Amino acid sequence: MTATFDRTKQLLLLLGILFVTQQSIAQESIATERPTLSIGPWVLPEHSLQWEQGAQYSDIKGNEWAYDAFIRASISRSTEIRFLVPTLESREVIAGVKWMMMQPRDGKLGVGFSMDVGNEGGALNLVGYRVSLEKGLTDNLTGYFNTGYTSGGYFGDFTLAYGIGDKLTVTGEYWHHEDWKQLHTSVIYLINSETQIDLNAGYLLDAGNDYTFGLGISRRFKYNGPRNDG
Repeated sequence: MTATFDRTKQLLLLLGILFVTQQSIAQESIATERPTLSIGPWVLPEHSLQWEQGAQYSDIKGNEWAYDAFIRASISRSTEIRFLVPTLESREVIAGVKWMMMQPRDGKLGVGFSMDVGNEGGALNLVGYRVSLEKGLTDNLTGYFNTGYTSGGYFGDFTLAYGIGDKLTVTGEYWHHEDWKQLHTSVIYLINSETQIDLNAGYLLDAGNDYTFGLGISRRFKYNGPRNDG
């Protein structure tokens, strides 16, 4: 446990140095981390707070419904802090930080990194981390790739997102974890530049043919700066 805590401190120190020296600029329209399993590299713009709430059903006896609450807040042009209250297996808060290393603009690859810590057995431990890549493939099609560690094992995820007009996006993805594999799809509707609603469904290939579906809403709040209601 001591070795894990020491590695966590070293990683936090390294990221702190990188956060201070990085000059990326955050996205000025809403960028959520639901309903897909993958995430993009974007962080919130400065002076922003975002709430993301979902209701998710999984065909797993005893843990059918989850109502995860996710709060994100910008702390710099390239960094945000995050707090997740999971309700599927535990009600303990998981805290994290995300850093946008490279912006995915003008066809260039975007790169982000995030990590999460939680209270396990009375000690603060690193519970997950991931590298997030984003690349525009055509005018309307974007590809995402995530890899890292979560839920007690390593994973990889590939997602395609297709924009239909300015408001609607459909996604399809494949998630490969040490313990399970999943196909996932979603429909996302942007009400305005600060509000989004979504529907999603998934099929777990190696978990007794279990399935999942859900819906959610994301809302961004801006402070100490001009609002953009889209």
